[in-house]
Amino acid sequence: MKQMASNMWEQTAAMAKQHEQQGGAWLKLANDGDTAVVVFLGEPHPREVVFVDNKFVPFDEELKAQGQKPSLRVALNVAVYGTREVKVMEQAVTFFNTLMELRAKYGLEKWAFEVKRRGAAKDTKTTYSILPDRQLTPEEMAAFQSLQQHDLPKLYAAEAAGAASGASPAGAPSAKASEPIDVKLAQAMATALKALPREAVDRFLQKFSVQRIRDIPASKGELARAFVDALVTEYSPESPADVDPFGP
Repeated sequence: MKQMASNMWEQTAAMAKQHEQQGGAWLKLANDGDTAVVVFLGEPHPREVVFVDNKFVPFDEELKAQGQKPSLRVALNVAVYGTREVKVMEQAVTFFNTLMELRAKYGLEKWAFEVKRRGAAKDTKTTYSILPDRQLTPEEMAAFQSLQQHDLPKLYAAEAAGAASGASPAGAPSAKASEPIDVKLAQAMATALKALPREAVDRFLQKFSVQRIRDIPASKGELARAFVDALVTEYSPESPADVDPFGP
């Protein structure tokens, strides 16, 4: 009984961590010891930035004239291994250099990696470790590489525009939380979900806490589309979900 209670605590903690990750484009490792197992996707997006007013802003001629020195930040698309949600991870050049070494040794498309935060919230000396966690099967490799990725240049352009106008930089800065999802997007997702087993539909509705697709807010439209894409991949005939884990 004690073992079962312990397992439920661990499962609930894992679910809480997963819910913290939902609702935004960025992968959040907010506290010391927070970890995520991810698969790296696509190409890196480098930016020269300056840390001003507790945030990174793009380095420009005005900041250069003020004597500011830029630092390099690199954004990457990553898929969370357990859910296949595609997030954006932004890191400093030291992390990227380590990632390049791992890329040369292991191949980023062949492995899932554990990223761990070492440093409390707002600690300027925070670092991140990265280690290979598990090797992917060929089916998993194909599934992850087929996921819809964020357009990083557009995402950061939207963030900059949102900051300038006071809108929320969520990848779609004009979308309010109370606005309904785009009708065409809702119809496209409905068509895709109708072709899947009821289990997949239930997972989708449960994840976004809605009873109907059209009840999803516009602010979560892109996240919902990405999750539908992941479900389609998972339940396709060639997906790892159809491989017997106990078979030969």
